[in-house]
Amino acid sequence: MRLLFIHHSRLVEQSEMRGLLTTVLAAAAVGRVSAGCTDAGNGGCSPPTDKRWDTWSMRASTYTYCYDGCVMEWLINNTVSLGLNKFAGVVGVDHYYTQQGMPCINGQPQEFAMQDALTIKWKGIFPEMRFLQYRIVSAVPYDMVVQNKITSDPDSVVRWRHQPGSSAPGNGTVCYNYASACFNDPTRINNPDHHCSFEIRAAAYNWSNPTLPSWYLDNVIKPTMVHADGVWLDGIGPDNGAYMCAGVCCGYGPTNSPLLGPEIDAHCAGQMTAGTMAQKWLISNGGWEAMRCFDYKVRGLPTADDTAAQCAANLKASAAMGADHSKYNFIVAYGSRTGGRSGYNDTTVAGTVAAFLLMRGPHWLFSIAPTPGTYSGHSPLTAGSLLPATAKVLLSDYGLPKGLMSEVPGKPGVFQREFEGATVSLDCASWTPTFTEHAVAEAEAEA
Repeated sequence: MRLLFIHHSRLVEQSEMRGLLTTVLAAAAVGRVSAGCTDAGNGGCSPPTDKRWDTWSMRASTYTYCYDGCVMEWLINNTVSLGLNKFAGVVGVDHYYTQQGMPCINGQPQEFAMQDALTIKWKGIFPEMRFLQYRIVSAVPYDMVVQNKITSDPDSVVRWRHQPGSSAPGNGTVCYNYASACFNDPTRINNPDHHCSFEIRAAAYNWSNPTLPSWYLDNVIKPTMVHADGVWLDGIGPDNGAYMCAGVCCGYGPTNSPLLGPEIDAHCAGQMTAGTMAQKWLISNGGWEAMRCFDYKVRGLPTADDTAAQCAANLKASAAMGADHSKYNFIVAYGSRTGGRSGYNDTTVAGTVAAFLLMRGPHWLFSIAPTPGTYSGHSPLTAGSLLPATAKVLLSDYGLPKGLMSEVPGKPGVFQREFEGATVSLDCASWTPTFTEHAVAEAEAEA
């Protein structure tokens, strides 16, 4: 019967909950699309402004996300022994990777402090890397900054001020997420062994409160720039956010949430305001927001599965985009917001890196992830490994480009680009890459 209390206080009468459950099931049966918004939007996104993002070497132009496997521990343990270049890429770290601030210390969850500690640890080893800390636009009390706001400010979160779908008065209690397994499973967030002094469940920020976006910016977003380089700003569902309290997705709306239609609209407008404020502040202060400000690109990129003609066409089109920064803000190629390795594997990675170097412009990153099969699960998350040959090409450094990509005269489908340290080329017909390092080429010429 626990699921009866998905999105209402446990003080609600059973008869009311039976009616509420009927409403939920009816909505699901007809496939009703919920009104609202599920993330912070991209209203404040623009190209990055700080030189920390102006990277051209592969070792500083990768993006990975520590959620379902993570390469960072492998890089820490193997860079010196394998003689690899030092990693300097961009890493987003999910709240699962820092165990949602568990275990609690003196009864208090420590998510923000644990993200800071991991930032300091990894940057101590790879000082040029950029670290994006996890934050979320729901009021999830993984840290006392959020919990203290919920308990001290009655207007900070969505409450049952009226009954679902009605203007009749509610009981005024905070709406919490009683649906998601991450809160309900006693072996996960609310494990007694975590020794937390209160039950941790997501509430929904009351974004209709005009003072809340500024509080959120000052207390949740700005601290990420003390040790890290910005945020990976998660949306509100359907995992650990309070989507049912905001009435914005997944079967919840004005008939079965604490908010009526106009209230949902105002909530979403406030959430967009908070997101825009966060993105603008971060970018103007040298940081970044990863969830919506990156341009994640997989479709249309050249891959080893292309025909020679498709490869050439995709390479030319992507290079044209790379040459025109007005067409994008910050591209992550061959991956999604949670990283991955879309469109390549360990056999084809060298050719894919060559294609990336040929077509890329300023502010492009290459998505990387551990070799499949070297990690499992995410409760807790596990490290993964890279093949040494894959790591070597991903951590290469050929300096700045000396011009744009060009097709090699007399060799249709073969493209090249000059960098300070090498000439990079790719034969689309065979997906054969060549990285001719200038120092090696000069030595061979002299011999």
